[in-house]
Amino acid sequence: MFSRNVIAVASVALVLWAHPALAQEIDLSAVDSLLQSILDALTGVTGRTVMTIVAVGVLMAGAFNFMDWGRVFTLLIIVVVIGVIPTVIQSIWGA
Repeated sequence: MFSRNVIAVASVALVLWAHPALAQEIDLSAVDSLLQSILDALTGVTGRTVMTIVAVGVLMAGAFNFMDWGRVFTLLIIVVVIGVIPTVIQSIWGA
């Protein structure tokens, strides 16, 4: 079909004529503030209180045999991971 030279010239021309991405022009400040408020709710006082209540409730359910211990440990691991993820992300990319 096309020779390699034609494809190479066309590739160089496309690179030279490239415009900035349209995604750079989109204002995402509303989305950022929404996500930040969700993160604050999960890791703030409210989130820690809810996670503590969930952990105590799950442990009591396991102690009184309302739940099997496999599910108890799974839910406790999920609670710990939800609490630890923001710290890990912050340590990777910084604040």
